[in-house]
Amino acid sequence: MESRLSEVCDLIDVGDLQGALDALTPLLPGWPDSATYLNVLSGLRVYIRWLEETGHALLNVSDAQARDYSAWLAAAYAPATHKNRLTQVRWLYDLLQDQALVTDNPFRRVQGALNHAHDHRPVYTPGDIARLLQEANPEERALVLLGAHGGLTGPETRGLTFEDIDFAHGKIHVSGRTVQATEPLMDAIERWGHQRGHTALFRATGPLFDLPTPFQLRKKLHFLCQRADVTYRAWHALRHAAGLRLLKLGVSAQTRQAAQDHLGLRSEESLRPLVKLKKINTIR
Repeated sequence: MESRLSEVCDLIDVGDLQGALDALTPLLPGWPDSATYLNVLSGLRVYIRWLEETGHALLNVSDAQARDYSAWLAAAYAPATHKNRLTQVRWLYDLLQDQALVTDNPFRRVQGALNHAHDHRPVYTPGDIARLLQEANPEERALVLLGAHGGLTGPETRGLTFEDIDFAHGKIHVSGRTVQATEPLMDAIERWGHQRGHTALFRATGPLFDLPTPFQLRKKLHFLCQRADVTYRAWHALRHAAGLRLLKLGVSAQTRQAAQDHLGLRSEESLRPLVKLKKINTIR
């Protein structure tokens, strides 16, 4: 780490900001080639180009510089992208601050344009989930509940292996976190696992599902929605249902933290749209 930071400092000193960013790429969130990794890298390259074009400094950044960049983003991008780009730059300066390369992160004091995500955030209702489960075969039931109860993302679900599941304690280990499964979810996994050859005497290994591409997962959910007469929504609508289910007891700090940990969200800000959506559904 020290050698990498020394390299970053040397590159900044000679004005090679793109080289400095390249040296930091192993520290980006997500795994290489993942959507998160590529999005953050793309956002930081936009910021570096802006620095080069405006002559602003990467280090010793001021509140005025942070506001200037936010204003430039607002003019160049839609509100949602504006907020994402600011989040990515906040992450960069959090990293630089952790390594004592900067003393402050003024981007923490700059907010993006309002983007009411809860107004257009798709979600499967409890009634939708019930109809899906009523029509589902064992594989589909496990898939639906991994999203609607487990809160797993599509890639996490597709990549799930038998080794990731603690059948004895009802836990799922995925993406560096542990998800405590509900009883219906574990029952569905056990039933599907039995069809895949997992029994009390023989522990199966390898992928839980044969879904090598995102399209195959979408197709299974789409066909199930057709049979159940439920409006098809993308996989993340199941994950949103899991978030609302976790927040059903309220939105206290403890409840929010538990939901954030369960879903593997990096910050409380990522949970805020679900909190708003929960409040809207409660009012309705």
